[in-house]
Amino acid sequence: MSLIEDAKHGVGARLRVERERLGMSQDEMGTRAGKNKNTQMRYETGVNAPTTAYLHDLADLGVDIGYVLTGFPTELLDEDAEILARFRAATPELRFAVRLMLTAPQEAAARQARANTPALVGGNNSGQVNAGTVTQGDVSFQIGSRSKGGGKRSS
Repeated sequence: MSLIEDAKHGVGARLRVERERLGMSQDEMGTRAGKNKNTQMRYETGVNAPTTAYLHDLADLGVDIGYVLTGFPTELLDEDAEILARFRAATPELRFAVRLMLTAPQEAAARQARANTPALVGGNNSGQVNAGTVTQGDVSFQIGSRSKGGGKRSS
């Protein structure tokens, strides 16, 4: 089976799921959307791809067309719809506070992960630095003495 056939079959299978969710027979859904039972059956089995006009008619029947085409439901659960409606009706300050509250746990986890990551200096350190400035990212290290005559060794 080709990828195109797989995609058609996926659409057809989801079309059948939506028809069953709405409690319709193939004959009823096809007729209400201007097609016959055989055409509906060919859409559901992936033999034929539904037209946009047909999908538009199905949307009027309550079919979740986004789900049929993508596999992802576009309708919200009642509790999610209520939360979204309340969020949209909230003041800008409250919406900002809610966003902070919802993103804070992820940001805290990211900060914790960064804090537990050991500092890495360089990649392949096959050489040796005897003196001078070593810069890694935005951090610099001074190695050796700063003045030419400083740090004399005694023999």
